[in-house]
Amino acid sequence: MRTTFRALVGFVVLLLVTIGLGFGGFQMVKGRMDANKSSGGRGGGFFGAQEPTYTVDLLAFERADYTPTITGFGSITAGRTADLRPLVSGLLASTNERLVDGALVRQGTSVFTIDPFDYDIAVKDASIALRDAEAKLVTAQSDLAVEQAALKLAQDQLALAEADLVRQQNLRREGIISAAALGNAENATLSTRASVDTRAAVVARAEAAIPTAALAVERAALSLERAERDLSNANVTAPFSGVVQDVSFALGRQVSSNDVLARLVDLQQLELKFQLSDEQLGALIGIGGNRRALRGLPVSLVWDVGSQRLVYKAEIDRTAVAISENQGGIDVFARLSDINPLNIPPVGAFMSYSFPEPTIKGAFAVPALAVSPTGEMMAVTDDKRITTFDVTIERRVGDLTIVSGDAVKEGETYVARRFIQLGEGSKVNPNRPDVPDDGGMDAASAGSPGGFPTEGPVKLTEEQITCLVDLVENSDMAATPKGFIIPAIESGTLTDPGRMAGLKERAGLDLDGCFPATEPVTDPAKAEPVAEMKAGGFPTEGPVKLTEGQITCLVDMVENSDLPATPKGFIIPAIETGTIADPGRMAGLKERAGLDLDSCFPAEEMAIVAEPAVEEQPGGFPMEGPVKLTEEQITCLVDMVENSDLPATPKGFIIPAIETGTIADPSRMAGLKERAGLDLDSCFPGSKA
Repeated sequence: MRTTFRALVGFVVLLLVTIGLGFGGFQMVKGRMDANKSSGGRGGGFFGAQEPTYTVDLLAFERADYTPTITGFGSITAGRTADLRPLVSGLLASTNERLVDGALVRQGTSVFTIDPFDYDIAVKDASIALRDAEAKLVTAQSDLAVEQAALKLAQDQLALAEADLVRQQNLRREGIISAAALGNAENATLSTRASVDTRAAVVARAEAAIPTAALAVERAALSLERAERDLSNANVTAPFSGVVQDVSFALGRQVSSNDVLARLVDLQQLELKFQLSDEQLGALIGIGGNRRALRGLPVSLVWDVGSQRLVYKAEIDRTAVAISENQGGIDVFARLSDINPLNIPPVGAFMSYSFPEPTIKGAFAVPALAVSPTGEMMAVTDDKRITTFDVTIERRVGDLTIVSGDAVKEGETYVARRFIQLGEGSKVNPNRPDVPDDGGMDAASAGSPGGFPTEGPVKLTEEQITCLVDLVENSDMAATPKGFIIPAIESGTLTDPGRMAGLKERAGLDLDGCFPATEPVTDPAKAEPVAEMKAGGFPTEGPVKLTEGQITCLVDMVENSDLPATPKGFIIPAIETGTIADPGRMAGLKERAGLDLDSCFPAEEMAIVAEPAVEEQPGGFPMEGPVKLTEEQITCLVDMVENSDLPATPKGFIIPAIETGTIADPSRMAGLKERAGLDLDSCFPGSKA
């Protein structure tokens, strides 16, 4: 019974001690967090994380006349072509030596000939048939004349017979002749009349034979004309001057009118076919919607042939009648001008084009990154805080956006580039791009801010070439543009990056992802020296490089203190790194935890160390760079990216960049927190940058 009572008392005492320690720790943490909140800190950590400050670039609104330029790519098409095919069937007897791909032939030049033997015989046969028909016509006409003469003679004989019959009748009445003599006269008259009727019938038949013979002559003439045309068609000539392509024939081959032996392209009607988006078309045709307004607009074309750039001029001729279902734009045709045989672009050539839109008077043009899709922009207040305001988006043209609104006033400043960490009230360090603030850093050591370049020429690295080729190959672009863009990338140099920049918008390619920011090179001679202590005691400014003795002293002091385990888990690793970036954040331990930190810093042990400044981050994924990663951070980030739902191609570039140990531009990776749902902050628990 006594043992049970003692055990129960011990349990109650232990429970009370535990409750007391927990309550004391809770009050200590709550007090520190309340003190941190009242001092303006936003991190909410035990030691009070400092409010993050972001560097932003400011630009001023400037009113100016703005002429947008539409740029893009298109391909050369033939406005007029002709299929060179035989007009008659037969053996292919001969061809012109200029009938080869790419050769120029003039109008009227004989290009090939069909064996004319059969057609020559047909002409001769038709000629003989015509002469025979003509002879028959002459014979019929002669027969008609003879029969007409015979009919005239018979008619004369009938007249004589009738006159003789009248005389015989008169004589019979007088009784001079006998009745038999009168009968003979009547018989003779009837016989003569019958002869006249017979001759009249023969004449009628002869007259009817004349049109038949004439038709036979006409039919024979048509047959001769057809035979002569077939003979003429045996020799095929060029219908207009042009360039030969798609040649396919063999001498001695049996051909017919269904066989296309070559194709002729008219040089004077070469056209560039390209597409305009709905927004671009709307800006050009205006409120009236008259597409004829495009006709005659000058267009500049550039064809990259290896290291050469060939420039052509064109004018918009017409637009298509239907919108492309697969791409959503409308086809436009610009006819090339000033083409000569020395600079003929081949059909299918992939060219870039550019032409100006109507000038917008008194417009405010800002970078596209400065405006959100909903028309929100940011400005900086006098106390260096972010404030937002709304604008009206009038036009988006490439990397620029034309805005308007009550808040848009000439001379007022705005944030040139928005990023996800900025919000209403965020603390910033404003910087104007036109004011140099690099501390004398030259171009070689300044590094690159990242993103697809806008000016050239640009020398590509192997990684950039691989990245760009993968993007283009896996895009939805047609095969023809890919066939021109990929070889240009593989050459290793982009002569004019601005011509490819349009692919970001039209094809949705993330070209910026292939150009991560490069780390600036630090000059040791310009390294910021560590704060110098003139006397003993715990330093108040940093960063401070610790000696082995100081590290051991501080670690022992913290381990043997009454601090809870959680604060110890953050303080001891920070001390063991060998550098205290912000001694002021640890100085409070002297009062709150009763630690004699000064004893670890006797005056004779302080040393001045000159090295590049190392700043301790308050925790969370950093916003500015470059950032040197620890092994733990590298492992954490790599595991997070590998196990994410990102496609293989982005992983193939993000992971090697992390494994280098340095993030040159953290803001470009910060978007992964929202887009891919990655908890990047968990890899940076108040760690040293």
